[in-house]
Amino acid sequence: MRASVKIAFCLAVLPSLLPTTAHADNTPVLNITENLVGNAQQLVVVENAVKESSFAALSVYIKSDLGWRKQFGSILVRIGRNGFSQHHREGDGTTPMGSYGIPLVFGIVPVPENGFPFIRIRENYCWVLRQTQKTYNTLVKGSKCANGDEDLYRIAHGGPYRRGIALDFNMNPIVRGHGGAIFIHSHSYYASGNTKPTSGCVSMTSAQLLQVLKLIDIKLHTRVILGTRNYLTSSTR
Repeated sequence: MRASVKIAFCLAVLPSLLPTTAHADNTPVLNITENLVGNAQQLVVVENAVKESSFAALSVYIKSDLGWRKQFGSILVRIGRNGFSQHHREGDGTTPMGSYGIPLVFGIVPVPENGFPFIRIRENYCWVLRQTQKTYNTLVKGSKCANGDEDLYRIAHGGPYRRGIALDFNMNPIVRGHGGAIFIHSHSYYASGNTKPTSGCVSMTSAQLLQVLKLIDIKLHTRVILGTRNYLTSSTR
């Protein structure tokens, strides 16, 4: 019964998300409060209507003299297994709502040139998530990954982190225990072939991720905005 409900949900939302295109259209559809946008000239927006859902829609927008125009999407993506939260904490399975910059992109293979710093993932590249460590929520290189940290090289070879986009959630300043390693990456899959929810990241197909990586541009001060539709349009939060 649960599987049939999930399939029905996907079929219901997909018509509103397709067709997917990497070309700008002429429909001004962006409705986001200005304090989330800041000085960005490009936005990657991940939104849904029900914060507990692990499904969301992703679109990319660019600002022009005529206003905001869609460059890509909408596409169906997965977020945290417990949906969105304004109070994300380490291990709670939610995706943190908010507006985030992109400090770096990474992968075990090259990514399209977009101006963002690129880190080639190698063996013993770890993202520290142990709350006892001063290096919490940072990338550490050269030592074996400890239990509780994310082994980027292992996960990359497994598929999800083959390429990825890091978000600056909980980085300025870093508060231990408030969560980290929030990325945009490729899907993980069940044996059935269905996509898995994430632990807090945003995931999509590898082909879709490659398209997003081709579009983002450091010169446009790209921001990634995550949240429910009510959150994105509210002037108070």
